[in-house]
Amino acid sequence: WDEVMPVIREAIEAVKAYSSRVSTVIKIDDRAGVTDGLTAKVASVERHLAED
Repeated sequence: WDEVMPVIREAIEAVKAYSSRVSTVIKIDDRAGVTDGLTAKVASVERHLAED
């Protein structure tokens, strides 16, 4: 949270410089016992793409 939320805020503020309205949708999947899940998912997609 401490690392991600400031990045999101900065991105929103950057868009606000060009627009009076910013719509932000954030989806967070927090699962107990799972660490580095995003890296594993990326590796899985790359593995499947390499098979084709």
